[in-house]
Amino acid sequence: MQAVRRRRGRKFSATIAVVSMLLSACSAADGAADDPAESNSTAAVEASGCQPSVGNLGLTAVSASESKDLLAKQSSLISQYGFGAVRLTIHWPVIEPYPGFYDWASTDAQVEAFSDAGLDILGVATWAPWWDVDPANRNVMHPKPSDPERFSEFAKLAANRYKDRIRTWEIWNEPNTGATFGPGVDLQAYVPMLKQSYEKIKSIDPSIEVLTGGTSPTIDNETDLSPASFIKGLYAAGAGPFFDAIAMHPYSAPDRLSEASAQSYSSNTAIARIRETMVVNGDRDKKIWFTEFGAASGTGPESVTEDMQAELLVDGIDYLRSLSYCGGIFLFDFRDYDTGNAVDELNAGLVRSDFSPKPALDAVIQAGGSN
Repeated sequence: MQAVRRRRGRKFSATIAVVSMLLSACSAADGAADDPAESNSTAAVEASGCQPSVGNLGLTAVSASESKDLLAKQSSLISQYGFGAVRLTIHWPVIEPYPGFYDWASTDAQVEAFSDAGLDILGVATWAPWWDVDPANRNVMHPKPSDPERFSEFAKLAANRYKDRIRTWEIWNEPNTGATFGPGVDLQAYVPMLKQSYEKIKSIDPSIEVLTGGTSPTIDNETDLSPASFIKGLYAAGAGPFFDAIAMHPYSAPDRLSEASAQSYSSNTAIARIRETMVVNGDRDKKIWFTEFGAASGTGPESVTEDMQAELLVDGIDYLRSLSYCGGIFLFDFRDYDTGNAVDELNAGLVRSDFSPKPALDAVIQAGGSN
């Protein structure tokens, strides 16, 4: 199955996973200096780092890996609509289900399809096979790996195999939550994974970019760290030299991302706090990549109308592009996994599951071409 996102409380967090997530890279030219003092409840708005074109927006395509036909159709349509890249899960348990036994076939097919369609690929090295998980954690949906060395060796293998097609890597998906780094966030486990993966990927080609794992919008609790607390923890643990950019998932629905929210996990506030931490630690020149952003339409408890979905996406795109430190914007998702399903995140697509376009598709295309 594909990665499926689910909210816990007032946040999204991945629940079932395997597969193709996509997205794009807005190559940014930094504008005016961004002083943390300028960022109170909202991130300082400076000269845009992301160029205004659809080709600089990326997508996930969660259902694309379910069949060859879906993969071919979605890779073709994403390219035809003018999007520039995909965010693809490079799923360790699928590739190495047993120690030393590798099956690259399905991942090769996805990488080839998206690349041949003219799309850049952001690879996400993530998830742990059962044999590299502490037995006590094997009942967790997405447990952390037990050995950072083994994980980083996998990241190196994947980066080397796809070095001509994948030039940017994200190290894990949402490592700040117990739902996706089970049983609970663990900086002592994640930081060695990040450091070793960075060093090994750079040994293949120093020009390959390495991002931190995109953070899920959540609050500090017994199993999770908020995005701002997680990034602060990375710097405190000495991880600053071991990533080229930070990744986060600034979900905000049903609120607008451009506005400070009363939500406890306000992504608008989180962006500002993360940027302040970067500047304080001497990383003013590094970018933030927004590797998942979206809103679900439908009948779910936290869904919005299709028209409101379009409005929220355009608002978020415009806001993120206004930030000089925007490194990339990736929308979740291209196609509804199951239109009409009561689960919110199964209705987050720009098109319905029958491929008929929602208002969000045209709105995003228009926003991508605006100045």
